[in-house]
Amino acid sequence: MPRMSLSKACISDGKQLTIEGKGPFSSAELSKLVGVDFLLPPDDPWVEEQGTRAHAYVDGARTGWEDHPEWMDFLDPSSPCWALKQLERDVYLHWWQPWVRPGRVLDVGCGVGRFVQPFMDAGAQVWGVDADMESLRRCAWHAAGRTGALDLFWSSAHVLPEVHGLDVAVCCEVLCYVPDAAAALEQIVSRLRPGGVLLLSLEARWGWATAEDAPRGALDEAIGGAEVLYIPGDRWVRTYEKEEVEQLLLDAGLSVHTLVPTHYVTDGPLERSAPEEMTLEYLLTKEEQCRNHPVWGPLNRAWTAVAIKG
Repeated sequence: MPRMSLSKACISDGKQLTIEGKGPFSSAELSKLVGVDFLLPPDDPWVEEQGTRAHAYVDGARTGWEDHPEWMDFLDPSSPCWALKQLERDVYLHWWQPWVRPGRVLDVGCGVGRFVQPFMDAGAQVWGVDADMESLRRCAWHAAGRTGALDLFWSSAHVLPEVHGLDVAVCCEVLCYVPDAAAALEQIVSRLRPGGVLLLSLEARWGWATAEDAPRGALDEAIGGAEVLYIPGDRWVRTYEKEEVEQLLLDAGLSVHTLVPTHYVTDGPLERSAPEEMTLEYLLTKEEQCRNHPVWGPLNRAWTAVAIKG
């Protein structure tokens, strides 16, 4: 069945916007959307639902846009977390940079476009998927004026655009919020060409408990190392040990190229003690020191991986 891309964008009264051509769309076409509160038809009706454990992350995003939009759109230079989020992204890109180049790219959980931007700047064609409609709007706005091309889909990780033979799939901080991560990953991998690359990150088992955003009331989960952290009205997230990430990738038919513990400082256990301003070089040095430290080593906030389809 055809997917509902930006070609189906409309405004609240149902009037369809004039986006010419077929996605992914050029910078000139994307510019027509800047500042427009457009809507997309959902590809997966699940994204319009709310209130279940599986919807905890999406529900949180909706609340975030209502209460703190300046924190949600961290690609806006006026956002109070702009600098921190740029550094956090650049830690990922340090490991992923060899694959940020022209090609066909799927970004699952693209959000406001933190990885859409560098891929478009490299001249890539990007298909972005997210379950949060407001994030997709901002993603389109931020993409205008860039070199590559973009199409967007309002959907879940289980219902993806019918594009195949892709060079790269990005799935950053997404599968840890999906109850059936293996099924979602199967869908993603099926879109990759042989030799295609998955750029993945997942929440690590222990680092969250000492991070600044650790939820109050999760003491038993922190001490016990709970696989799933569920705080009603706050979050549902599956955390992973290294061996579990490796097995997830192997079961999906991928070979592990890189798998490193990351994010000790940005959104990690050492965030509060970090200098107010940091260069990427400084941050990467501290990350490496943490990886080799007997205490901080196991407390990474994320696993950052590169995996290749056979």
